[in-house]
Formats: sequence, structure tokens, C-alpha cells
Amino acid sequence: MNDDKQVVATAVFGTDAENLDRTFLSFLKNKNAELHAFVVGENLPEKMFPEICYHLKKPTGEFGALFRETCYRRWEFIDELGADNVLLVDGCDVLCMQELPQTGELLRGASVGACVEHMGSRYILGQGITTAFLNAGVTFWNVSATEKVRRKIIERGLSSYRTKYVDDQLSFNEVVQTLYYDELIILPCQYNFRYCFGRKRRNWPTVDHLDGIKLYHNKLCIENAKNAMPVKEKANLLMLKRISAPKTKVSEYYMRLKNRIKNPHIIR
Repeated sequence: MNDDKQVVATAVFGTDAENLDRTFLSFLKNKNAELHAFVVGENLPEKMFPEICYHLKKPTGEFGALFRETCYRRWEFIDELGADNVLLVDGCDVLCMQELPQTGELLRGASVGACVEHMGSRYILGQGITTAFLNAGVTFWNVSATEKVRRKIIERGLSSYRTKYVDDQLSFNEVVQTLYYDELIILPCQYNFRYCFGRKRRNWPTVDHLDGIKLYHNKLCIENAKNAMPVKEKANLLMLKRISAPKTKVSEYYMRLKNRIKNPHIIR
């Protein structure tokens, strides 16, 4: 496949296959974008879009729930595309806000790329703990270099059923962060921005703009994100107000306290 193609793929089932115009078509803003949708089910959707190449994949039942099967099997589907590099995204809640660099450029010689989940410090099997738990809804792959990586992730899904919804993400992190961390590049959160915009959600941080964001990934706030486009290429970095250094320990304490209240630097 030509290097100038930007190959983006997703795997969906059920009603999500009918609604790929909600977010997936937003990737057409990339030059030479080639969009592929793997539909897990008995039939292709009735509502199809000419800009997307559809691939029907019959369910195997090996993974239990259809949701779980779709999430795991997407790791193997991308082998069929004949592409060197593939961006793999969730079907109906990842919005492309700005044109992206080529996937190969973002990988910078690594085999797999991803962004840290909105809460990054978590326990995992294998390594035990990570401060960079990866979100599996947006992943960047060098296809040939990651065959063994993706096969091990799928094997974990076939060997044990832990949960319906996030098991693929657990397996992805356990395999990559334990066995293949030296083949991983962790990308800035701008390439998989998970935080709330325009509404509140318990235990999730909220932001007041999406300038600088490349990919926005939050189902509850997708419509707000659409309304915010176009966004600036980079967010503004305001100058700090000039303030003299405190002269006493007491004044320094109150300065730090005031700054912490006004500008919290730790998300709890």
C-alpha cells in the first residue's frame, strides 16, 4: 500500500454499524484517508456510506459476548488491510478534530502507540502496576511488527473470560506493558483526549476548550466537541502574572495555598 495513505480502521456490531457517520467519517479530513469498517454480524448494515470500505465478519462465539468478540478480534482484522501502519479506533465515539500526521510518523520507529487512560495509575497482571495505563480505543500499529503482540492479546481473551466490557483493554495493557514495553511509544493525550467538555461527569476532569486536540474520545460529550470545531492547532499558553517573591514563610504559605486552590495541579 502506498505510504501516503492514512489507513483508519474500526470494528463494530449492531446499531453502531449503522451510525458510523457520527464520528468515524470525521477521519476524512485527513489527506488520502482510507476508512475501513469491520462489521461483526450476519449482515452488513442497511445504512452504508460510500466513503467507507465495509468488511463483514461472521461471529465465532469463542469470546462470549459479541461486544467482547468485536473488541478482541479487531486486533487480527487489521492484518487483512495490506497496510504497513494502521490507526485503529472505536467506531462511534472517537472524533477527529484536526488532520493527523501519518501513523508511521507518530510511531517514530516503535511498533505500537497509544495514550494514557484518564486515570493512568493502575494495578495490572504481569508487571504489577503502571503509571501509564493505556486506553485501547485509539491505538496505532505497525502491522507486521506487532503480529506476535496482537496474537498474545487475543490468546488471553480466548483463555479466560474476566469481564464483558474492558477485558480487551486489560489484556492489551498486560501484554504490551509487561512483555513489549520496549516496542511501545506513549503519545500525548491530544491524540486520545478523554476528558469531559461542556458537561460534568463524576470522577472525570472537565476542560473548557478543545484547542490543540487531535482526537476526542468521550461518548457523553461528542456533540459538544462537534460544535467546538474548528479548533486551534495548539492551545494558548497564557503568560504568568508577574508577582514578587514572598518575604516571609507565612506569606509564602498563603501564596502556595491560594495558587493551589486557584490552579490545582493534581487530579484526584
